[in-house]
Amino acid sequence: MASSRKRKRVTLSIDTKLEILKKLDSGVSLSNIAAEYGIGKSTITDIRKSQEKIKQFAKEAKDNGTVKSRCIVRKAADDAFDKAMHLWFAQERSKGTPISGVMVTEKAKILYREMYPDKGENHFKASTGWLCRFKNRHGIRQLRMQEEFLTSDWNAAGVFKNIFKSFIEQHELTRDQVFNCDETGLYWRLLPNETLADNSEKQGKNFKSSKDRVTLMATANASGDFRLPLVFIHKKAKPRCFANVTMSAIPVHYYSQRCAWMDKGIFSDWFFKHFVPLVKDYLTSKSLPIRAVLLMDNAPSHPAIENLLTEDGSIRCLFLPRNVTSLIQPMDRSILENMKCRYKRNLLQRLLLGSMQFESYTDFCKQLTIKDAVYMCAESWSEITSESLRRSWNTLWQCIDNTEPDNLENNEQMEINQLDFSEERQLLDITMEEQEEWLNADKHENGHPILSDHEIIELVRETAQPDSDSDKEGENTKKIPHMQAEECFTACLQWLEQQPEATPINLMMLHKLRTLAAKKLVSNLKQSTIKDFFKST
Repeated sequence: MASSRKRKRVTLSIDTKLEILKKLDSGVSLSNIAAEYGIGKSTITDIRKSQEKIKQFAKEAKDNGTVKSRCIVRKAADDAFDKAMHLWFAQERSKGTPISGVMVTEKAKILYREMYPDKGENHFKASTGWLCRFKNRHGIRQLRMQEEFLTSDWNAAGVFKNIFKSFIEQHELTRDQVFNCDETGLYWRLLPNETLADNSEKQGKNFKSSKDRVTLMATANASGDFRLPLVFIHKKAKPRCFANVTMSAIPVHYYSQRCAWMDKGIFSDWFFKHFVPLVKDYLTSKSLPIRAVLLMDNAPSHPAIENLLTEDGSIRCLFLPRNVTSLIQPMDRSILENMKCRYKRNLLQRLLLGSMQFESYTDFCKQLTIKDAVYMCAESWSEITSESLRRSWNTLWQCIDNTEPDNLENNEQMEINQLDFSEERQLLDITMEEQEEWLNADKHENGHPILSDHEIIELVRETAQPDSDSDKEGENTKKIPHMQAEECFTACLQWLEQQPEATPINLMMLHKLRTLAAKKLVSNLKQSTIKDFFKST
């Protein structure tokens, strides 16, 4: 006779439910899973039916470190307001603002009234219960009124140097194994339009290009001999100019986000899908232990540091303290500024080289595509010398090798000044002052926004996903026939052979590309008959 004894109720965390889904995917039977976790088969069936909801919830919760402690897939009653409050909280913490529970509840009342002006004051009371639930949802462990802030940024930088030295020694890391990343905003088709737009256009009134913005993130190691491809964030998922383009082959890691900002999802995806594999390959090629650390600032667009860690703990991240990034962060030491100046020089040169093709400044901006920007950004990043990348670490690395850092600002500023714009200024009739204003237009653009209350509300109310529709502007890319490609490579090869700048590497590359096009042409011809091809010619 079967036992009538009731099975003890088991509450499964989100983390455990994810484990069960993995076992189901790997083919483990319902009976074995039920016996292992002490649950009924119907419970497992319910988990499988809700797997998309569970995975999405876990993905959103992971950045807050709450996956293991949560058991129920339940969002706030007012999800938009909850997101607005968390965005405000994350922004304030990124600025180093000390926050107490009272401050959160008072801010919640203000933000709620601004978000819902038609509702009465007693509709939302920001009670203690609401505060506890808000903290639990977002993994906020403790709210304190005061924090220990050092009075001087240089003092804070000095304290971190000691922490950094201990970390490097503890994990036995070399310059090759220590990396830094940082984001910056770029107005990718901004020109000094006050002087370039002709009188008939009145500063290009029919086309607004000055604030077309992308976010770039550069990453390199402390030895300067390994840099990763740029992260390039645009608002379009796949603009028209990328039609028929193999996105994995372009020289950047391309992402889309509705406002072209870095966010936690993009950063986490890049870290695990690109940073970790590339760093492992690099360390293997140098016969170094698979250990590395990524140094970065504590921005609200970066996930929680405990979620940026490989399963074996060999590759991890380390946050810089707040308010010292401009003093000791390597990429912030004129590297990004240098790269952006090179991009803008390339932009002007492109305008001059193609001046016969464009009727006006507005016409040039309309024809410039995001694909053009991708290649120019990649080129500008490759132009930064390995020595510059290595020097950018000197202020921080002096605590490791006890050397005096050279005057980095003077060195880097000298390199930026060596980017001679004199020819472009003369041809385009630009003054030095106009050039400086143009170069500095996006100097203080970061990879993440600092939003006002109104902007926070507008952002969370906007439910649209990144726009994947084609741009109305830009080229309409057509698929190039293999025969046309083979003929073009042949012509390019013959042209390069006649130039004094030709090198064996460039010639062999064109040979390989011509051979590739020829192989694809023959492969297509085999689908009919090669004899038919010769008859037709």
